[in-house]
Amino acid sequence: MNNKGFTVVELIAAFSITMVICIFLFELLIEVKDVFVETSIKTNIEEKSAIISKNINNLFKEEGNTVSCEGNVNSCTINGKNLTIANNYIQINNQKFYMPKDGETNIDIQLEKLQKNELTNNDGYLHLFFTLNSSNLSKPYQYNVVYYYK
Repeated sequence: MNNKGFTVVELIAAFSITMVICIFLFELLIEVKDVFVETSIKTNIEEKSAIISKNINNLFKEEGNTVSCEGNVNSCTINGKNLTIANNYIQINNQKFYMPKDGETNIDIQLEKLQKNELTNNDGYLHLFFTLNSSNLSKPYQYNVVYYYK
């Protein structure tokens, strides 16, 4: 007798092996997607932060800076120009820089103005701190930048 086909057992075995391989590949694809989403969110906020940092740095002169912040420290005046911190954006004069939004994203932006008496009485720094909480991130992402001035 000449068989030109597969037996039922062989077909079931081949199908089972194919399904197991597909399940592993599907799980790997999900992990890669999560890593990609997390990386893209972090990259997006770092790009925005770099633009904001450049604009804040442009407010400072080499010498003789005047910085005054209100009591809640969400608004500062740097050499006559306003820097305002809101929940999802930073405003420098009239230009608003919106932070990336992604689904259930919560961004907490803090600005501190502290005098550094260790340097000299006229030196100080601004500390800008971002915390990004998102359902697409495995843990909250934090971004710190400090601006020193004389």
